[in-house]
Amino acid sequence: MAIGKPARPLYGEFLARVIQIDAVQRERATVSDEHTAEFFSSGRRPGVWGDFEWSLDNPEAFPGGPIAPMTPIALSPAMQRAWDAAVIAWRAFINALVNGELIANGVHPASGVRSDLDPAEWTRAGLILDVRNGDLFSKERGGKLTERWTSIVLRAAIPERKLGRIDWNDWWEHEKARRQQNQLPNDKSYLREAEPLIKERYGVSLVPESELRRIKAALYRGDLERPKRKPKPTSKRKRKPKPKGKAKPKPKQKSKRRG
Repeated sequence: MAIGKPARPLYGEFLARVIQIDAVQRERATVSDEHTAEFFSSGRRPGVWGDFEWSLDNPEAFPGGPIAPMTPIALSPAMQRAWDAAVIAWRAFINALVNGELIANGVHPASGVRSDLDPAEWTRAGLILDVRNGDLFSKERGGKLTERWTSIVLRAAIPERKLGRIDWNDWWEHEKARRQQNQLPNDKSYLREAEPLIKERYGVSLVPESELRRIKAALYRGDLERPKRKPKPTSKRKRKPKPKGKAKPKPKQKSKRRG
């Protein structure tokens, strides 16, 4: 049976896609606003009453607490740039769940059964996502939050593959993920175990052993990049020198007779 891509906690994916990006972190050194340090380190919304509950409709910085401030809190230019970049990345993160690039899997609070979420689940209005715990809520009238899914994990969707051809880049990423999860077999049995998996995954009847050995060596060395075949040296063709022959004698010019 082919091994699916490993799931990752939603919080780790959120940090990687929304908070730890360069557009957010490059503003960190110049931000002087109070109650913002945890935003850059852990994704907590900035402010005294900041939390990890991000709205899918309109995430807000410096959320109000029990006592609303008299005037809206103005962000410094650096903090505003960081927040705007995070919101753009946040919307892209949610779009990846809506379009099926990322597949969410969670526990339904009523049944206690873990299953994949339908991508349409992420298009509902009034959703709040607790990014740290991986819990999805719907916001009811009066501000009450109702659990829809808990303990959500994410995995990348497996792209459609053309059967009959081995996608070695895809296989390399597949095996790197297995290595990270300590799921690779003993190196001596790797070739024997990998060959039937490749045949099933790509619908082929023959697996080139030379390429598989190259990937095996890189995997067990701990390489991060897939090994590439060294291009064959191209020999420049030298122009053949023209054969040296006897120079043709110049034709004699006829002398004009004097009349």
